Amino acid sequence: MGASFRNVGEIIELAGCDRLTIAPPLLKELSESQGELERKLSYSGEVKPRPTPLTEPQFYWQHNQDPMAVDKLADGIRKFAIDQEKLEKMIEGLL
Repeated sequence: MGASFRNVGEIIELAGCDRLTIAPPLLKELSESQGELERKLSYSGEVKPRPTPLTEPQFYWQHNQDPMAVDKLADGIRKFAIDQEKLEKMIEGLL
């Protein structure tokens, strides 16, 4: 996905890209511009169908089979909980 554009010209050169992240000022400038926008990019290869979505049990099973995913998720949750406690104490101190 394209992002971090500095000017409208960069965005125009990617016309045809399915997903772009465009900052509001550049989006406004684009919407106010006149003329036609020519597609610069197109995909001519085979379009593969999306994979079948996982059921919830399938997701949990696959997640559980990946030790790093299990460890990183648990670690992230612990760190968020610690930060939440710190934030709550900061807010209490301000009230």
